[in-house]
Order: sequence, then structure tokens, then C-alpha cells
Amino acid sequence: MTRSASRKTAAPGGVTTPASAASAPSRRQMTVCLGDLDIAPENLRHGEAPDDDIPQLADTIAAAGLLQFPTVRPGTGDEAAHMVLDGRRRLLALRLLRDSGAINDEHPVEVFVETDRARQAAAVVLTNTAVPVHVADVIAAIGRMLKARLGVKAIARALGYGEIEIRRLAALSALPAVALEALKTGRITLRQARLLARLKDAEAQAEMAQAVLDGYGLPEWRIQEQLGQGRITDRDPRCGLVTLAL
Repeated sequence: MTRSASRKTAAPGGVTTPASAASAPSRRQMTVCLGDLDIAPENLRHGEAPDDDIPQLADTIAAAGLLQFPTVRPGTGDEAAHMVLDGRRRLLALRLLRDSGAINDEHPVEVFVETDRARQAAAVVLTNTAVPVHVADVIAAIGRMLKARLGVKAIARALGYGEIEIRRLAALSALPAVALEALKTGRITLRQARLLARLKDAEAQAEMAQAVLDGYGLPEWRIQEQLGQGRITDRDPRCGLVTLAL
């Protein structure tokens, strides 16, 4: 579809951008080998030595994988096949895992490839926070880290969350994958996911989440019923006026 050069379009977040920017080539996701990656000379931290937190980052990547994929450009001349514009620390952590023997140069790495010069320049200065990660992905990552026996403090530091929030999200990490999929696709809210996580029966959780994905919605009343919140007990304030028998 052709648009006028003077016409503008609304970008995510309500920012208005020229139509030419909106129609710029989008980045392409692909899988490459670790050995085919190197740090681009235009990377803002090119040439700097690894910082003291790289081993911790390597541990979290080993446990949870890459939550945010590096952004690369095609290499030229004697460069590696793919040059990292954003993701230097992640590459250094992966290399540390390689040097320890945990992985090798054939290890697959998901990356975003930018071929447009303007977008390559933007990727150099944009931080990871410019590409938000869905809370469902964070919950899944927390679950993998917990299984790898990483502590709450280490997980909070790796993901940039407070320890209290990590503990809250960790309560959801045992949800079945279908429930996290429903959360990520917007079929259920975070509040509903927390309600679903209170059920002790994993099969019931998966059944309800699948029903949501099938378009039937989440029957909160069924969850409340199973939790016993649909029954009146002697702790109910109304029992001051009438008895349970009435």
C-alpha cells in the first residue's frame, strides 16, 4: 500500500512518526551460530573488558535462555558473519559458557538482524528497556531459574525486578504452559492468572486455560467455588444477624 510522504502514522506508545519511518524495513529474526557473532566496532561498549557481573549473567542465560535477543547487522569484509550492535554483555556471557565447555561455537543464538542503515544506528543507542519483555516470558524465565536452583536475589538482579515482585511472579511459575500462553496473548489478565495459580490441581488449571484459548473465557466462579470462597462460613459478618441454618 502506497502512502503520501507527508502523511503520518501513529507508532506504538502513541508517538507519531512519518510514514516513511513506518514503512522502513522491519528487523528479521533468525537463528545463527555463536561462532558467527562478534561485537560491532560501533557498539558503544566495543573494546571494553567484561565487567564483574558477566559470570552471573552467564548463569542466568544457562538457566533461562536469552529473554532479549541481540540485535546484529550483517558483517562486511573480514568481519564475522553477524556483528552485534546491541547485546555485547549477552555475547560475552555466551562466550564464557563456551569457554567453560557448557556450549560450543555451534550453539544456536536467536538474533534480530537489521539491514537498514538508519535502524542499525538506532540499535546502537537503544537500550534493552526499549524492547519490553512480556510478563508471561518473565514468569517462565523465573520458573526455569528456580529449577536451576538460582536464588531470588540472583534472579531479581538478573531480570531487573525487585525481590518482592520476583516472589510474587514466582508463585505463577508453576502454571502450565497453556496458561502462560493465555496470559501472553491477552486472553487472561495477571489478576486472573494469580487466581488460576491458587488452584492445586494442575490438570484443572490446564483445562481452564485451554478453554480460554478456545474462546470460552475464564469461569472465575468455578475457581472461586473450588477454593471454597463461594460458601458462607461462621466468619462471615452476616452470621451476626442470622445463623448458618437460616
